[in-house]
Amino acid sequence: MKTLILILTMFPFLLNAQEVSELLQEKLINDTENPVHGMSFLIERDGDVLVNEAVGLRKKNGDTLQVTDQFRIASSTKLFVSTIILQLEEEGKLSLLDTIYPYLKSIEFLKLDEFHWHKNNAFAKAITIKQLLSHKSGLADVFNDRQQVLLERVLKNSQQQYQPKDVVDWYFEFGLHKEAKFKPGEGWHYSDMNYVLLGFLIEKLDKKSLSQSIRDRILNPLDMQDTYFEFYEKTHSKNARIHQYVGATDFNEVNTSFDWSGGGLVSTHQDVATFIKALFNGKLISKESLLKMITIEETFENHLPYGLGVYESVYNDQTFYGHYGFFGTYIGYCPETKTVLSYCITQAMPSFNVYEFVNYVVKFVK
Repeated sequence: MKTLILILTMFPFLLNAQEVSELLQEKLINDTENPVHGMSFLIERDGDVLVNEAVGLRKKNGDTLQVTDQFRIASSTKLFVSTIILQLEEEGKLSLLDTIYPYLKSIEFLKLDEFHWHKNNAFAKAITIKQLLSHKSGLADVFNDRQQVLLERVLKNSQQQYQPKDVVDWYFEFGLHKEAKFKPGEGWHYSDMNYVLLGFLIEKLDKKSLSQSIRDRILNPLDMQDTYFEFYEKTHSKNARIHQYVGATDFNEVNTSFDWSGGGLVSTHQDVATFIKALFNGKLISKESLLKMITIEETFENHLPYGLGVYESVYNDQTFYGHYGFFGTYIGYCPETKTVLSYCITQAMPSFNVYEFVNYVVKFVK
């Protein structure tokens, strides 16, 4: 009798999982310029796993994708960087309202006096740490503002290892220091250069590499064994990797060490779920610091609001706080319903509207 009751209580979940799998299968596209060879989702609510599905292949003509596979979380790395900055503030090593200049002026190749020019005036000395976290510094971006020329350069020598200094050198080579979007605090512009500076700040204050800071402060304490800083440390995980694409280009065949503090982590759904739950449950920063992080402000028309390294998104009338990754990923948490949402689409430029699709999946899950 107990077995029958257990089966009956599990049946809605099993049916739901099958239907979600079918939804994901419908979006697999192999014969276009923007293929989606595989896809995986994890949805948890208050500790219960509602969706734990993977469909398709790890890569074109590859093995079957598994829900425990590793993937590049790309810009969701900014959640980790922001968390460490708030930890450093709690430790009394900085204030978010401090300007960045006194901390980093000794790093010669940054040329901070020249870093931010707007209308023939230099404003780098006015940029605060909070403005870097919230993308309100006005700094131009190597990746968004020079995306085509950067991609051409990277793909020309796809296995070259880069260092953070190379990103700074590109910034000046492309003349972006003279193309600031606005005076610090007077607008919003997404720029990885904000997080490049924050990466240097963490290294300066922690007196160790950024990868080691992330490991010591977050990965090891949370036992995130399947997460590592790609190209800056080795992984000991035995999990397979999902290949992620930009159009038809398999970017797992490209050295993306230039992403660094803006997007260098590789993880799994299970590990990022561990991280986001720990973040919202007071295991990494205080409630006061978390409130600072998720206090969002408007960005620009038809764009999501942003806090300190975190987007506010609404799925099925639930407000999630998290971050998107360039290669078709997302990790977010809804405090009201205690729901974790993590997905990997495996394609940076899919032919369908990802938000609408994810919203439908979340709405579909009971």
